[in-house]
Amino acid sequence: MTIEEQAIEFFLAEQVLTFGDFTLKSGRKSPYFFNTGSLCTAAQLRRMGELYAQKLTRESAFDAAEVVFGSAYKGIPIAVSTTIALATERPSIRAVSDRKEAKTHGDVSSFLGILMQGDRAVIVDDVIATGGTKMEAIAKLREAGAIPLGLVIAFDRAEPAVGSSLTAKEHFEQETGLPVFALATIHDVARLQPNVSEAFERYMKTLVQPVP
Repeated sequence: MTIEEQAIEFFLAEQVLTFGDFTLKSGRKSPYFFNTGSLCTAAQLRRMGELYAQKLTRESAFDAAEVVFGSAYKGIPIAVSTTIALATERPSIRAVSDRKEAKTHGDVSSFLGILMQGDRAVIVDDVIATGGTKMEAIAKLREAGAIPLGLVIAFDRAEPAVGSSLTAKEHFEQETGLPVFALATIHDVARLQPNVSEAFERYMKTLVQPVP
């Protein structure tokens, strides 16, 4: 079973991916909703970490990674579970995240975990919408002297970026020069789930097709 098949099977079984009538944060109407925020049991977090770890180790861009970085808030459990899943193969890799609010006492670092000068980091998150949170993560890492290598996300919605013919993922890659790898895409769902609704099929036709 491919990683895309494994991921979609997991997303559907755990209701991370659901179908219906939804209004997204952007205001766009969608016949499906994707949300990793509900993953919280030990089994769910273990499986999520395993999938991210598989993807990370298969991509040569991350061979030298020393840090798995997850932005607050959804990226934090992803980074931790991924790092745990890598414990046998890469025992020294570290999970690091940023703080939304600066601390004024005790540990006043901007990060949870240890981030060192020159660290090479993989950023993990659930999806890319506008890319704003990921841009902030890249800026914070570079300001701290770390080197972002790219991103692993759970799901690529393949929606067009605002004011662009590119998808949000493609636009982000063009803007940052960093690769983005997804466990699965909306096109994988359409390919692997032939019994999707007519509304889903119509929605698919509105999407910008990824550049080969």
